[in-house]
Amino acid sequence: MELPIADLQIIPMAYFRIPFMILAVINLLVGLWAGWIRAGWNFPGTSLSVHHGAIMVGGFLTTLIALEKAIPLKRNIVLIVPLISALSLIMAIPGYFNPGLYFLLAGSIGLFGIHMWYLYLYPRDLSALLMLAGAGCLVVGNGMLIHEKFYPSAFPWWMGFLLLTITAERLELSKFLPVSTGVKYFLLGLLTLFLTGILMPFYGIGKYVSGASFLCIAVWMLRYDVIRVGLKKDGLTRFSSIALMVANAWLMVEGILFMLLPETALSYDMMVHVFFIGYTFSMIFAHGPIILPAVLGISIKPYHPVLYAWIILVQGSLLMRIISDALGSFDGRKISGILSGAGILLYFITLVVVTIRARMSVFWTGSL
Repeated sequence: MELPIADLQIIPMAYFRIPFMILAVINLLVGLWAGWIRAGWNFPGTSLSVHHGAIMVGGFLTTLIALEKAIPLKRNIVLIVPLISALSLIMAIPGYFNPGLYFLLAGSIGLFGIHMWYLYLYPRDLSALLMLAGAGCLVVGNGMLIHEKFYPSAFPWWMGFLLLTITAERLELSKFLPVSTGVKYFLLGLLTLFLTGILMPFYGIGKYVSGASFLCIAVWMLRYDVIRVGLKKDGLTRFSSIALMVANAWLMVEGILFMLLPETALSYDMMVHVFFIGYTFSMIFAHGPIILPAVLGISIKPYHPVLYAWIILVQGSLLMRIISDALGSFDGRKISGILSGAGILLYFITLVVVTIRARMSVFWTGSL
């Protein structure tokens, strides 16, 4: 969406961007560390493990999404939203769990407010509506977490937040494709089906309804998104399309798991990581070379073929985790956790290095 910049108070914000990115990265590092402990590694900070999901969704992903959406509004005041989300990391400090939860909730309410602003600017934009609904899911999930102090109660709503947000992004990036309004509203119906599922008793019939919606949404994306067009091209476009295809394949797997797996601890672990690593992080891999320069305010789109190595590493480690969960192999889960985290970190390190090198090359040649 192109914002009507002339109607907004433009305040230079470039100097504020990098510190916010650093806060997001700190949350990512702590979240991965907590995940490794949760997978069984005897690392310092054992108490972190229980907060792994909240740190990754609230501290890292919400901060990143809020920052991406706040910057185009050109108002410094909205930067308080990603700041609040990032500060939810204080829940990792013993004795500060409840304050951390309230930071989570406040950050999600702030993100909801940002999307209300976008919907005001674009009242007929389906992407803006879906992002608002996604932020609403985040608010509900964080509210339930505060009320019940039970992470699985927030899990379906966090999934809704990311599913709706990612779908909205894909619709926005594919808006020039010849997709009819009726087909788009069919997708809206599928997303509504997912929300209906999580409003039902989720660990009963609700998960079958939501699982069926996952399958159908993935098929819709593979049919109507720009994936097939991008596969015919080279470089970053091809890489992003492959990552998108992988993400939607995992969403189909998630739908099948929802409908077939029994309600056990290892089944829960499998479903959580198929969605958040297989689907969500594959989507992040696809969008990262676009989002990172946009957040930093530069025109470079970083890409290097080595990015394929990291996406392969993450997918392979996720397959190892699924097999380990199915077999009850805790050693396999430990190894897969380390490999997944390493792949994610190496991906972001590669983006940063390629971006810096490209930026320095532009600087020295005087192209900008």
